[in-house]
Amino acid sequence: MIRIAILEYEKESKDIIFQFGKIFKNTDWMFRHFWKASELAKAMKEEEYQIFVFDEMFKTPRLESVFVHDNPNAVFIYVCTDPKATQGQDTRARMLYIDKNDLINSLEEVASRILQQSKQSEVYSLVYNGVHVNLPYETIYYLEKEEKMVIFHTKKGEFHKRINMADLETEFAPYGFLRVHVSYLVNAKHITSWHKDEVELIDHIRIPLSRAQKKKIMHMQKDKK
Repeated sequence: MIRIAILEYEKESKDIIFQFGKIFKNTDWMFRHFWKASELAKAMKEEEYQIFVFDEMFKTPRLESVFVHDNPNAVFIYVCTDPKATQGQDTRARMLYIDKNDLINSLEEVASRILQQSKQSEVYSLVYNGVHVNLPYETIYYLEKEEKMVIFHTKKGEFHKRINMADLETEFAPYGFLRVHVSYLVNAKHITSWHKDEVELIDHIRIPLSRAQKKKIMHMQKDKK
């Protein structure tokens, strides 16, 4: 069940809810509309939300500390009059900025990213030291190829599996993982910034970014727009 919290004006909320109905046509989902940030903060004590939709007026350091930092696996969508200006230098994959004056088309453009990010509560199963382990995709930071083994770097620790990296790239792509280097597959949800030859993840983890893969990713992002 995908739970969506909407902190927006009523007019925009109707269009947003209508479009979410199309995006999640094959998925169970529900939404709650809030008028005040305090109401949402109170509701969060009883319910967990995978997607938050905010008017741009709520993009402040104080509110980010309450909502964004306390929900590291959630997707945040800001409805803006000028998305590029509001986004600024923010390159976090789970932060999306859409046009208040063109809501339907803006949401269609990011629909695949919304689906990728929101599906990450699903699990990847592997056998490690004879024990079956279920890893929610959202808890996996990155995968690293080391000789014939792949190391899963996760919130629960490190796990090893003998498997082809190319096969994992195909399997993990629907969940928002990016092949940033021949030896690395990264969960885009955990990318906090992009650099010339590295991507930075939470906890200041730096992963190599190859020139070829960076070019490929940029082309992929343009095709989605």
